[in-house]
Amino acid sequence: MVLPTLLSRRQPMQSLEISGFRERPDADGRLLGHFPYSEAEADQLIVFEPGIELNVEAADALDTMMRSASAYGVDLRLLSGFRSLALQESIFFDVASERNQTAEERAQVSAPPGYSEHSTGYAVDLGDGRFPETNLSQSFQDTEAFRWLQDHAARYHFVLSFPEGNKQGVMYEPWHWRYQGNADALRLFEPASRFSRRDP
Repeated sequence: MVLPTLLSRRQPMQSLEISGFRERPDADGRLLGHFPYSEAEADQLIVFEPGIELNVEAADALDTMMRSASAYGVDLRLLSGFRSLALQESIFFDVASERNQTAEERAQVSAPPGYSEHSTGYAVDLGDGRFPETNLSQSFQDTEAFRWLQDHAARYHFVLSFPEGNKQGVMYEPWHWRYQGNADALRLFEPASRFSRRDP
């Protein structure tokens, strides 16, 4: 892990309106299944690895969790952390265009800008260093890393954001976990937590 360095201050997001986007949030605030999240301020973030920033507390918990996984012989890898609104906008619209996807189709696998857990600095995408071909794929569920996370992640306050059969309507993402180890994160993700359960 790179030594923590504070980054230049960013302005928090003021509005969740997306220019040129026809869809509007539902009564519960969700847009195409995703809840709204403001962009984390820079003084809440540190560099965890080159090119990857995280919330300070989430980074500390993740570092401890990865060390513990390593002691079990599990090669847990961090693939993605904080994403700015600008990066999320590019991921959502540019990839949708490249793949000829509608907004609804794209929202199954990626949140619209202003609606991504990654913008909070608390969300991470994880992989198995021994099986990189499973990165960002549902086949990650078949790896030793995922099995270890199922058994141990809660101890470090990480929760699977989009389990299979979740009521939020987002595709199953075994690689996507969020940190809920402080009061701010608990409040932030409380609405999503109610939708993270499987349908009966």
